[in-house]
Amino acid sequence: MRRFPRAIPIATLVIAACGGHGSAGDPDPRGSAAIASPLEVYQDLGMLAGPDDFAAVARFATLAGPADSTYLLLSMSLPNSAVRFQRDQNGFAAQYHVNAVVLRDSARVAQIDRSETIRVGSFAETNRTEESVVFQDMTALAPGHYLVRLQVKDENSSRGFRAVDTIDVPAYPRDARLGTPLLVYEGSGRDSSAQRPRVVINPRNTVGYGGETPHVYIELYGAQQPEPVTVRITDEAGALLWNTRTTLTEGTTQVRHVLLDVPTASLPIGRLWLEAAAPGAAQPLRTPLLITISDQWMVANFSEVLQFLEYIATTAEIDSLKNATGIVRRERWDAFWAKRDPLAATPVNEFREQFFERVRIAADQFVEGGRAGWATDRGQGYIVLGPPDNTIERRIGREVGGNPNFAEWLYESVPGGRLVLQFFDRTGFGRFELTQSSQAAFRSVAMRLRPRN
Repeated sequence: MRRFPRAIPIATLVIAACGGHGSAGDPDPRGSAAIASPLEVYQDLGMLAGPDDFAAVARFATLAGPADSTYLLLSMSLPNSAVRFQRDQNGFAAQYHVNAVVLRDSARVAQIDRSETIRVGSFAETNRTEESVVFQDMTALAPGHYLVRLQVKDENSSRGFRAVDTIDVPAYPRDARLGTPLLVYEGSGRDSSAQRPRVVINPRNTVGYGGETPHVYIELYGAQQPEPVTVRITDEAGALLWNTRTTLTEGTTQVRHVLLDVPTASLPIGRLWLEAAAPGAAQPLRTPLLITISDQWMVANFSEVLQFLEYIATTAEIDSLKNATGIVRRERWDAFWAKRDPLAATPVNEFREQFFERVRIAADQFVEGGRAGWATDRGQGYIVLGPPDNTIERRIGREVGGNPNFAEWLYESVPGGRLVLQFFDRTGFGRFELTQSSQAAFRSVAMRLRPRN
């Protein structure tokens, strides 16, 4: 998870950039791990998501508002790559517009309408594909049932998305004593429902495995004395993974609040549920919690992750991770990447970021006849060596025309010097395999790239 500095206003937030560097490996895995599109996962969990070229994710939440009203909170995040940047005197800038119209019985009752500017210092930052911008706003509504029409648009291109959502806005504390549990990057609480909530929401409810400890912000209404709230995390089958009981002492009788750290070190990769319940509550309030190794693609469990790591890990390292659980696995996971970190003084592990990005690209670009793109010969080559310096595709054989059945990748500078990889579709079904000589050369380079103990 990315941590924001203190006292950030509720507006557009640009997350600090990170670089990339090298990879290594010994290619041989042929597993069946499936990489899920995060956008599809978010939609399945009830969030609003844009198309691939505008990968924004948005959702709504509610907290107590002024007098008898309720705050409807809109939070959204998107990658820099979703919008078109233009150079200016300070670097590069892009603009996007958010419009959310709230309807009740077909009548407009409220609207969020804002234009925002994103500024970055380098061209590399404009192409970031992970969550890099966070937007949030809120409006006060009377309790009831509403329809919300959301439109988000890049001001410098035709990119954007539209979505419609229906929302039941409760009355606090009559209908509910707890507000929506919010996974947040930051929150400082409030003492009155008339105050705007001071939180920076994690719109995707996503936490990186091995990342920083996430925070959960919870409000309790109408408590004359500090009261306990039960918070727990379950998996999709309902099995209890973690729970705690915390007393909400901060705040006033009108609004009590807590900012709770969730120790994810012992939590597994996958789709989980965060639940909060006040004393006497018939049902807990639930919100999804996603533990993933990348916010650009998702896998269901740690076993699938190990299949990807076989490109860069030794058998002993794989076995060490496979046989560990909980905090011990987390510690070994951290040690595994620390060993490969080219710039230990920086907060980002450049090797790890580049590796996951290459897996994502390989999975997307090199699918062959139902075979996962990351498990094909070209996918392996891309993950281990990165994009080639030059490529050639042509058709070899007597048949004139038709699709190319031969590909050649040239790497000008790898350990040992220049490398040429040749892939040939022997069957005619689009399955490109390394030639025998290329396979031997590839394995030799991959072994040289492997980190030494």
